[in-house]
Amino acid sequence: MSSWNPLEKAFPRAERHALREALGLLDINKKRFALSVLFGSGAVGSGVGLGSVSAWLIARAAQMPPVLDLSVAATSVRMFGIGKAVFRYLQRISSHWVALQGMAAVRTAVYATMADSTTDVVSGIRRGDLLARTGSDVDELGNVVVKSLLPLCVAAIVSVISVAIVASYSPAIALVLALCLLAAGILGPYFAMVGGRRAEIDQVAYRAELNAQALSVLEHASELRVNGKLAAAEQTAQQLEARIQASRDASARPTALATAIDTFAMGISVFAALLIGTQQVEAGTLSTIGLVVCALTPLAAFEATQGLAKAAVQLVRSGRAAVRVMDLLTVARAAHTPEHDSSPAAAQPYLTARQLTVGWPTRPHVCGPIDLQLEPGKAIAIVGHSGIGKSTLLFTLAGMLPPESGTVHLSGRDAYRLERSEVSKELILTAEDAHIFETTVLENLRVARPDVSEQEAVELLTQAGLGQWLKQLPDGVHTMLGSDAATISGGERRRLLLARSLASSAPFLLLDEPGEHLDPATADQLITDLLTAGGSQRGVVVVTHRLSPLAAADEVIMIGTPAGATPETPASVIARGTHEQLLRTNSEYAWAVRQEQFEGGHYGE
Repeated sequence: MSSWNPLEKAFPRAERHALREALGLLDINKKRFALSVLFGSGAVGSGVGLGSVSAWLIARAAQMPPVLDLSVAATSVRMFGIGKAVFRYLQRISSHWVALQGMAAVRTAVYATMADSTTDVVSGIRRGDLLARTGSDVDELGNVVVKSLLPLCVAAIVSVISVAIVASYSPAIALVLALCLLAAGILGPYFAMVGGRRAEIDQVAYRAELNAQALSVLEHASELRVNGKLAAAEQTAQQLEARIQASRDASARPTALATAIDTFAMGISVFAALLIGTQQVEAGTLSTIGLVVCALTPLAAFEATQGLAKAAVQLVRSGRAAVRVMDLLTVARAAHTPEHDSSPAAAQPYLTARQLTVGWPTRPHVCGPIDLQLEPGKAIAIVGHSGIGKSTLLFTLAGMLPPESGTVHLSGRDAYRLERSEVSKELILTAEDAHIFETTVLENLRVARPDVSEQEAVELLTQAGLGQWLKQLPDGVHTMLGSDAATISGGERRRLLLARSLASSAPFLLLDEPGEHLDPATADQLITDLLTAGGSQRGVVVVTHRLSPLAAADEVIMIGTPAGATPETPASVIARGTHEQLLRTNSEYAWAVRQEQFEGGHYGE
């Protein structure tokens, strides 16, 4: 039969292990933390000193001694009163500096790990939940420094000081005080952790769910309103908020019990001090002034243990947050095990796919098998209906998703097993929703290559068809852009992304729907520019719905499902060849091109 472990019930091993790992990521500055403990001990210790000296001063003044006998005590009272506020202020500054620096270190580690992981890691988590893990969960990890570790250290130091002060008058009273402080500092927090554990865990889960729900409503409010589901979504959010509030109420009850234990322990220590002290005064082993000090000091000493119940509850929150953050990092690290290939890269770079089947992990296959060969100077266009798997294919070619079957080799090496830094040297992917940053035009180009000069930026923008636009900007390449390109048109945004891609020294460009949301003429011109942008130095793969400009492509690959196939049947290559060949041999392709020319439509929509 397994032995009963009270620590496991209050704080399970999995959470302790995760929190220990997370504390390593926090990279706590030990000197700063020690300084925070010193200042915190000074603040609470000043309160104890104030209580002890005030008790001595009141009792001694009642004996009507010469005024000079009270001068030191009176000055000490003022010193402790001012010191409590000063030390508290310094403690807040130093402890929050440690916590905020730790949060920044954790977020840096999380973002760096996620950036180096594969696409399926991020896509497999709802955006709201991902936001919660990188936001509020990281905040809870920082709070463990300010709200758990610091109060615990301060309580231990101040309790020892308080017991030492009382012990200097009466060791027996000091022993009772020590026992009562231990009860208040251990039993109360333990009951708070055990009793409020379930409620705190539920709060973490509900907050993550609420974040996901709120983000979904914000991003898709129009669609939800049209479908008549907006009210239901809002009601779900309100229900989650009610559950969070109920969990807070449930977790407050054990904390109230811990506070009651703390107050009860303080009352016992004061009563014991009066009982024992009275007998010692009668026996002549304790002075009347000493009795007053021993009776009143505990009133200030228990200030150190008052916050330990909340510190224990915070430990539960931080433990759960640590599990969620470390689980995210573990999945991100495991999803992409880099291959350290010591063999020299091929003299001529190439990208090949052999019998490639693509899809998202734990989901059915989307598309395949596909064979593809890309070398510098070659342009390939991939077309097909929406949702057929074209973007998934691009992510797999870029090594950001594992192949379901088959292989993707980048210059002879497994693209999925390479470090992202190695892949970036040979390949750059520009997704449909690639971000334009709220900074200058030049800095947006430097995202691809940090050493892009002003002259190079002008040449790249001109090559991308933005030469005239650049001349109209008030500050040229130093003109500030709005958040996510809010101050430029859709066509200008797409061409700016093209210029960023061209800024990279990578020999291969992969572009997803560059003509989306543009008028047909602008889209056709942009796609033509993209397919010819590589020249003889780059290989280009473009996923697009527009067929008219594909005469500039060396090869067009049509992806679709055979007639009569079930919805579960993966898509595959149904035709391939040059634009002219497909116009002659594939009736569906030829019909779609005619529709574009007469109606301005898109193939596959």
